Amino acid sequence: MSGESERKAYRTEAITVTFEAGRCRHAAECVHGLPEVFDTAKRPWIQPDKAPAERVAKVVRRCPSGALQYELVEGGTQTPSDAAPPRS
Repeated sequence: MSGESERKAYRTEAITVTFEAGRCRHAAECVHGLPEVFDTAKRPWIQPDKAPAERVAKVVRRCPSGALQYELVEGGTQTPSDAAPPRS
């Protein structure tokens, strides 16, 4: 099995962002929405400590494929069913 479907987690004290590369459709909502957090030229490419947790969560919710998910430390978990519906 390839590592494409592996889910990676990026944690701070306030939020955990997960990314599943195999689901990503490269819409770049994350990169355009919060480039200081989502920067494909850096490693790790997701640095959730670079912005407030609520801003990171707002951008993650815009991910059309559901490849990005988040969980706030004080609650507010997002699941794939909470993701934005597919665009027509």
